[in-house]
Amino acid sequence: MPQGETFYRAASQVLFISQIYGLLPVSNIRSPDVRNIKFRWLSPRAIYSAIILILNFCEFAAVIRYISVVGINFHTSSSLALYVVCLLEHVFFWRLAINWRSIMKHWYQVEQLFLSIPYRFYDEYNMKRRINIVVGLIMSSALVEHCLLLGNSFNLSNLERTQCKINSSYLEIIYKWERPHLYHVLPYNIWMMPFVEFINETIAYPRSFTDCFLMIIGIGLAARFHQLHRRIAAVHKKVMPAIFWTEVRQHYLALKRLVRLLDGAIAPLVLLAFGNNMSFICFQLFNSFKNIGVDAIVMIAFWYSLIFAVIRTTMTIFVTASINDYELKIITALRDVPSKAWTTEVQRFSEQLGNDMTALSGNGFFYLTRQLVLAMGTTIITYELMISDVINQATIRQRTVYC
Repeated sequence: MPQGETFYRAASQVLFISQIYGLLPVSNIRSPDVRNIKFRWLSPRAIYSAIILILNFCEFAAVIRYISVVGINFHTSSSLALYVVCLLEHVFFWRLAINWRSIMKHWYQVEQLFLSIPYRFYDEYNMKRRINIVVGLIMSSALVEHCLLLGNSFNLSNLERTQCKINSSYLEIIYKWERPHLYHVLPYNIWMMPFVEFINETIAYPRSFTDCFLMIIGIGLAARFHQLHRRIAAVHKKVMPAIFWTEVRQHYLALKRLVRLLDGAIAPLVLLAFGNNMSFICFQLFNSFKNIGVDAIVMIAFWYSLIFAVIRTTMTIFVTASINDYELKIITALRDVPSKAWTTEVQRFSEQLGNDMTALSGNGFFYLTRQLVLAMGTTIITYELMISDVINQATIRQRTVYC
């Protein structure tokens, strides 16, 4: 690994792009020196992010007003939940930005252990490439999803305009269809449409990016646990001096402290992201009873959105669970230490590995390990069986007549 390729440098470009949407407003995020990172309340990035957050809160207020007029139901409550989740994600990224400098400095100090010999011989993980591939794949898929949903809205609004013979422009009908909560508050103006669409992007972007961010953190931590495992695997069944195991154990404890620091910092984002993903998947499964075999555009947009949510959630679990996977590999490697080489240090190392969970968590409610996939899958299947038993599919159909 090149001496300068730390997590901070590997993730800086991706995090810089997220600042366009008002997330993680720290200054000098692309600086070569981690000590140059700063969070200032009156910096241009913080002010820009605050303006986006205020505009999002204003639209959220318009949603509350609209729901108070039309009434709350299963579908309007989902829209309300989406805005609540996205606003909380913005707030939590602000909270993280305040502590980002100290987190990155601590991470950088720990990484110096793994940027020197002998760990430099054990790096085949290629952290930066993995980060770029994961983020590129997820965010490009999210862009396709967004375009499909927009196409679906264009199609449905055009049907309403044609069937109802509405004497309004095409873009105005789309605006009314997409933003009914703004239509009566902010009258249609063609020059305002790009601005409204950008605000929509700042609301939609955090939903997918939060999962990407968790995967970025997971990749950065897993890269170091991978190196630690490779160093131990390199002395498989060899008799090593006690000082070797002392050093390895100290390096493991340094990584352990780093995981705890990050877990405390991003736990609210983990809880919010997985709660939102589960609720969205369940909501889409409920909608599947009225979206099967009706309209081609609706079907494509619906199933793509559902499948993408499932794949994105599963990827997030597997990538972040790799931290725990490497710890389990280290435990397995320790079992092969010859009896004549089993020292007090090896015993202490083994006990520390076996007595505590090393994984990111959602505020301690759950841990990001492979077992979580099974737990979430069981919950989703149970939910699907329950609603399929109580809902009569023949009475639920997609709306096709608008007048």
